Amino acid sequence: MSNNFFKNKKVLITGGAGLLGVSLTKLFASLEAEVISTYYKRLPPKEYLKYYHRYDFNDFNDCMNATHDIDYVIISSVQASGVKGLINSPTSSILPNLKIHAGLFEACAHNNVKKVVWISSSSVYQVCNYPISEDELDLNLPTYELYLGIGWVYRYLEQLAKCYYLKRGLQVVTIRTSNIYGPYDRFDDTKSHVLPALIKRAINKKIPFEVWGNKDTVRDFVYSDDLSNAILTILEKYRNVEPINFSSGKETTIEELVKLILKICKHSTDPQYNHSKPTAVPYRVLNNQKYNNLFKNSKKTNLSNGLEKTVKWFNSKEFRE
Repeated sequence: MSNNFFKNKKVLITGGAGLLGVSLTKLFASLEAEVISTYYKRLPPKEYLKYYHRYDFNDFNDCMNATHDIDYVIISSVQASGVKGLINSPTSSILPNLKIHAGLFEACAHNNVKKVVWISSSSVYQVCNYPISEDELDLNLPTYELYLGIGWVYRYLEQLAKCYYLKRGLQVVTIRTSNIYGPYDRFDDTKSHVLPALIKRAINKKIPFEVWGNKDTVRDFVYSDDLSNAILTILEKYRNVEPINFSSGKETTIEELVKLILKICKHSTDPQYNHSKPTAVPYRVLNNQKYNNLFKNSKKTNLSNGLEKTVKWFNSKEFRE
């Protein structure tokens, strides 16, 4: 990719205070783009505060104001929750996600944004026990039961993005991704996903070391900086409305993940798996062949290195403050 492609370009990153948003903010700032990252409730990191503006994308006026005179938009804003949230409040994220994304698509089209990348989810896919590719999505088959609400929201939004491409000429690319992790993830007890929750417990040397669900659950973890670099490449080089997968593409059982985290955090204990607690879907891994064929020699952070970087950040004085 050209080193100066994004120099002085106006780039809007929605959901900029999340782990992917912070990673994107750092990346585009390093390329000398004019970065505007947005936040709503979650405060952005102090060291990058100059790039941030507060918007409420449930308000269409904020969608219009944020996208005015912008060259490129990356939509990573989402109202999400972990497995516990999906079980306890399965419909709470439906309306806000519909409003946020529909408002941003319309505002981007109205304001003639050059190109939009938005982050979809592996929750759109039907039940599958092998790495699933983009063209295998079957809308006649249901999502996993756990994703019945949010999975269909993302399915609809993917079609809505295509509608804006066909009817309004909005250059929009959809990226389907899996479990994102890395620095600036949520580590609070109520909203964290499986990986940060395990890291926090391991660092705090919890005994017993309880793990919710089944140790044979299989996941596909993608490091946030890897996804940011993929978004950068796609934004510059991918000119197709059809969705594209991006993840590690590698199977990792929860048992393997737990052992790795305990080793990195130097916590010697035997994990106890609590099958009575909420658990996620049994298998979800993405096939990355399409991305790999289009963009050769893309490098990805292996899980061990990514976890070490995440733990180091968590332990930093900066985070503790």
